[in-house]
Amino acid sequence: FNNILQWSQSMTKTVKRKRTSSKTSKRRSRRRILELFTSSKSSLAAATLALLESLTEKQIRKNKYAVKSILRESMKKDVAMLESEINILKELDHPNIVRFYETYIDYKYIHIVMQMCTGGELFDRIVKLEKFSEKDAAELMKKILSAVQHLHEHNICHRDLKPENFLFKNNKENAEIKIIDFGLSKKFSKQESNMTTIVGTPFYVAPEVLSGKYDTQCDLWSCGVILFVLLCGYPPFDGDSNKEIFRAILKSKLEFDEDEWGKISEEAKDLISKLLMKDPKKRITIDKALKHDWFKKWENTEEEANEFKLEYLKRLRNYRAPNRLQYEVLSFLMKNLDTSERIKIKELFRNITSTTSGDLTFKDLEKAFADAEIEGATEHISELKKCLDFDKDGKIKYTEFLVATINKNEALTEANIEFAFHHFDTDNNGSITLDNLVEAFHREGRGFKPEEIQEILAQADVTSTGQISLEDFKKLMKFDPHKLMSDSA
Repeated sequence: FNNILQWSQSMTKTVKRKRTSSKTSKRRSRRRILELFTSSKSSLAAATLALLESLTEKQIRKNKYAVKSILRESMKKDVAMLESEINILKELDHPNIVRFYETYIDYKYIHIVMQMCTGGELFDRIVKLEKFSEKDAAELMKKILSAVQHLHEHNICHRDLKPENFLFKNNKENAEIKIIDFGLSKKFSKQESNMTTIVGTPFYVAPEVLSGKYDTQCDLWSCGVILFVLLCGYPPFDGDSNKEIFRAILKSKLEFDEDEWGKISEEAKDLISKLLMKDPKKRITIDKALKHDWFKKWENTEEEANEFKLEYLKRLRNYRAPNRLQYEVLSFLMKNLDTSERIKIKELFRNITSTTSGDLTFKDLEKAFADAEIEGATEHISELKKCLDFDKDGKIKYTEFLVATINKNEALTEANIEFAFHHFDTDNNGSITLDNLVEAFHREGRGFKPEEIQEILAQADVTSTGQISLEDFKKLMKFDPHKLMSDSA
């Protein structure tokens, strides 16, 4: 098991953003990070070969982000691994996976800007509580499995799922949980899904990984170990050394000690047993795991077509597509703002998504409209397909759903519009140009072609000057809400 990467701890700091002179012609993505941020010490989780920093947006809003700053010198031999992690983060859009925002490069570091999570690790909560109630464990595990299924649907195997790689969004009891750290994750093709590199963490690594031939089922094993730990506070396979732990994983029988497990339901133990089958071919699949009776036991039994669901589905029915820049601005704000309304929308998204993979299908949408008896909704499905599916992949992603259902008048406040303007005005020159959009989308890892960005600007250029001033931008984003969505029936 010597090939497992050892992740070293490093110092951390808090950085606060400062605006640079508008006269400079240097591209922001190529500046040194110190030209963009000022620093003060803080304590955060460590990251691999990197500084994990807290970045505070000082302009307009005080949003906080996490910045993983990776020493370029240290990555000379591992550039492919870093590129893989960034590409994986760019591809994912799920409420229980940490969000990627953008990258900066200077002469010394590569900086990856991500969602800030201040609630600490799942590991720390386990230590604090010793063990979770079945209800709380079921709620957490369903979110974890949903996020893992989203990874697998995108042909990504995490390969290092453990409590230390889950962070809570904040310190609240009901805080959202997020998968982080994709340094050991592997992108694979459907034709070639087998992997051979031995990676992971001793307590959570699957037996087939130790044998050197495995696939995505290894993540299901890790989920089984996490669930076991959530319910009793210790791992199912233990030892005084890594060698003993590996031997137990390969040879020892799974046991539920009566003193610890006597009051735990048979359904919970059944799911754990199926997740911890040593033969990956006999191990439960992600789809079946999410439909297990244990989750049904703890599901909310309230009437599904409640008032808030009806309200948001009506809003969705009346949704009309904005122009592309309006959509990109709303999408940017949805990724950067936290509102109480988002929690309700997130729950609705989960409730009506049949695959639980993080993507909503149009069949799911048709069923939701039919179940809620939304008048005239089914006739608008073909139109909604054009409006909702901006990336044309046949599915509705979480952010696309948010853009369509959020209260636009709440999202597009004066402060939020200015916040978005300064994001796209990358040289802080007082207007948004084609070069600004190219750079902003590039930092976000967006694969737009130059002609596509030209078209986005042309659609939104209200003065036909090739640039958009702050006042023009405000006018652009104050479009008639009834042309985008209706908050009435």
